[in-house]
Amino acid sequence: MRAERAASQPGLIVRSRRVARAAAAAAAGFGVIGLVGWATGDATLRSFVPGRPGITPNSSLSLILLAGGVLLRAADGAGWGRRAVSLACAASVLAVAATTLLYELTGADLYLDGLATWWSWPGPVPQPYRSAVGAATCLALLATALLLLDVRSRRRGWLAQVPALATAVVVLAGLTGHAYGAESLFRPSPTTLRGMSLPMAFGLALLAASLLLVRPERGIVATITSARVGGAMARKLLLPALLGPALLGFVVVAATGMDSPRLTLSHALLATASATIAVGLTLLTAASLNRVDEARALVTDELRLWRDVVDQADEAIIVRNPDEVVIGWNPAAERLFGFRRHEIVGRSMLALVPEDRRHEPPMLLERLRRGERVPPLETVRVARSGEPIAVALSLAIVHDGAGQLVGLASIVRDLRERKAAERRYADLFEHASDGIFIADPHGVIDEVNAAGCRLLGRAHEEIVGRSIQEFVPPEDATRLVATREALLGGAVEVGDWQLVARGGARVPVEVSGSIRDGRWQVFVRDLRARKAAENALARLYREEALAKAWLQGVLDGMPEAVLLVDADGQLSHNKAAQRFFAAGDGAPGFDLREPDGTAAAWTELPLMRALEGGEACSGRELVAHDAQGGRVPVLVSASPLADASGRQVGAVSVLRDITVLKEMERLREEWTAIVAHDLRQPLSVIVMSMQTLVRAAAAESGSSVEKAVVRIRGAIDRLSRMIRDLYDAARIDAHRLSLEAAPVDLRELLVEVAARAGDHCRIAVDVPAALPRVLADAGRVEQVMENLLSNALKYGEPGAPVEVTAAAAGDRVVVSTRNRGPALSAEQTTRLFHRFYRAHAETYTEGLGLGLYIAKGLVEAHGGRIWAESGDGQTTFCFTLPIA
Repeated sequence: MRAERAASQPGLIVRSRRVARAAAAAAAGFGVIGLVGWATGDATLRSFVPGRPGITPNSSLSLILLAGGVLLRAADGAGWGRRAVSLACAASVLAVAATTLLYELTGADLYLDGLATWWSWPGPVPQPYRSAVGAATCLALLATALLLLDVRSRRRGWLAQVPALATAVVVLAGLTGHAYGAESLFRPSPTTLRGMSLPMAFGLALLAASLLLVRPERGIVATITSARVGGAMARKLLLPALLGPALLGFVVVAATGMDSPRLTLSHALLATASATIAVGLTLLTAASLNRVDEARALVTDELRLWRDVVDQADEAIIVRNPDEVVIGWNPAAERLFGFRRHEIVGRSMLALVPEDRRHEPPMLLERLRRGERVPPLETVRVARSGEPIAVALSLAIVHDGAGQLVGLASIVRDLRERKAAERRYADLFEHASDGIFIADPHGVIDEVNAAGCRLLGRAHEEIVGRSIQEFVPPEDATRLVATREALLGGAVEVGDWQLVARGGARVPVEVSGSIRDGRWQVFVRDLRARKAAENALARLYREEALAKAWLQGVLDGMPEAVLLVDADGQLSHNKAAQRFFAAGDGAPGFDLREPDGTAAAWTELPLMRALEGGEACSGRELVAHDAQGGRVPVLVSASPLADASGRQVGAVSVLRDITVLKEMERLREEWTAIVAHDLRQPLSVIVMSMQTLVRAAAAESGSSVEKAVVRIRGAIDRLSRMIRDLYDAARIDAHRLSLEAAPVDLRELLVEVAARAGDHCRIAVDVPAALPRVLADAGRVEQVMENLLSNALKYGEPGAPVEVTAAAAGDRVVVSTRNRGPALSAEQTTRLFHRFYRAHAETYTEGLGLGLYIAKGLVEAHGGRIWAESGDGQTTFCFTLPIA
């Protein structure tokens, strides 16, 4: 029987497999009962009914083996081991049954069925262990079914069902014979005691059922367990079809009172045939119903699929009958036209057609009836709101099963967006700044935009219809042919060409062309403005190169070294700067140091400060090393460079060689030292002479001679201080100043210096008694304090006090003098410690202007520092000394 394509109910499949295992176990139980009857000699266990044939030992053992084989194959996940044992059981039973049938048919005894010769038979029956012919036949069929359980034929389906069904028919006849008392159906001859016993019939029936149910998804059982209409009908009618004829026969026999053996046999045969036919018709009908139901389900699914496709389509789909009445309307049509389905179905299709296009539907229908293919038609339809809609129609005829025209399907595509895009494209085409030429495969121009017309200096109608070659110079004709061949091969041409405008003028253009779908697409850009710009740019390049060469000449002619750094860190320089590079060829190795030889911090160099911080620096004295390793004193200046918008684009630094100036300064310092030294000798003579005058004038107190001597002594003191200052300044400049450092009680020193000052009443010393000693040259510290106090008294507010303080700060002691007076500007404060500088140059004061310079040199010689602060009507000088 044909296998069912429809899926069976999962619950029925599980229950069928359970029933198959239970039936196999029950069949094995009948075999065990038979063996027990033979072992105990109990005839009732062998036949169930006295006088009826009993089950033989071979039959009992065969039932047990076949039942075991079925149980092994019915187990979930049965492996190859169980399958092999099951096949061995089936093969054993088939061999024994075949041996029995061979003996019964031919008399040849192969003794393979002598499985129970040790049992005794209660009567004179030869080979009591052998099965009856009917039983042996059924056993052979069931063993064959077990062997072929999973074998399928392409034409006849699963082969195991055929012997199982044949066994079921034979067993049905035997059971009916037992029920009706028709011995011919279960005993071959009235004179023999062998036949199909009731235990054997029940066991065979159970085995046949288990072999059919063990694979419920196949064959006739699949029809019964199917979830379709046929399966439901079979499950309801199969049992009545199987038992109804037998019960009806019993009723007839009981009603007629007939007890003839011949009539009994005929009733039994009739009941068996009726049951077989009824079951067969039930199964065939169920299979047919299943196929019909499956076909119906396929059609239903297909209709549902198409309905979903139609409902979910983006295009409107409209179906109308030959009378132009709408019978189908999908959601896309509702969105496009604004009509709901119930509002348009049953109305004329012409409600969607404008008045001036009412001729289209009949014309299209007539063309379709003639069998013509109608390509998609671009037309206009009307929405519910009255808005005209540009659409594309695709039409198809709908036929019924007889091929008769029953309707017309229209697929309507909304073209509004495409039309708007076409309008936008047309606007872009027409208003593009570049000329656009569209030509056919032969180069004949079909369309040109306004820019193309302006480029050629011709009207639109003067260009369209003419060949591209007419607007190309004759010398480029060969190039045009080669370009066309390349474009036909799929290439894209981009290059500079010349076009011939009205009057023969040559227009330089840049052309980008290709051939798409057999049509030339050429984009042309006017290069006249670009050529003019290129010429102007070339002129600017020449002028810039000339200016650059002129500037480079100026820079190379400068004696100072000039360094230029752009925003990207690229360094350039003039020839004078080349001497300061380590290799002398501009390679890296530029080295700048402080005047004392220590390395200068890279970020503190004037060039880096100008480049990174935008800070202008000037007049910083450093030492550079030339290519020969010599030390060159330089004065370094730097400033940032900015463009016209004020954005910094680099920095420039100028290095001026001050070797000559340093030499002149050295000579000046030596001259100063010599002068200071040489002035001491005549000054000593003056002092000695003055002392002689003092002794001579001692006898004449109050005379004019005494007054002259006093004035001479004051002048000598001032001259001595000036000579000392010049001498100290010269030694400081020459770095030959010597100190005799020792622990000094700074508080006592400050008090003593303040007491010796000219106007000591104005000086207030505020120094803590616990002030630590400092490591210093006491005489030099006195000199510093005398200079600071002298400065405070000379330039401070007359009569205002001068404060002297000292305090420890870490490993240093900070000494300060504070006086009231005119405040100093920031520039004056930074220049106070320069040589010969006077902050108040407009006021005459005695001295050379070297006091603060010498004080700075003396403090720095001690390892300290000195500075000045001025503001709020007072000026403070501070210096530091190391703690001893």
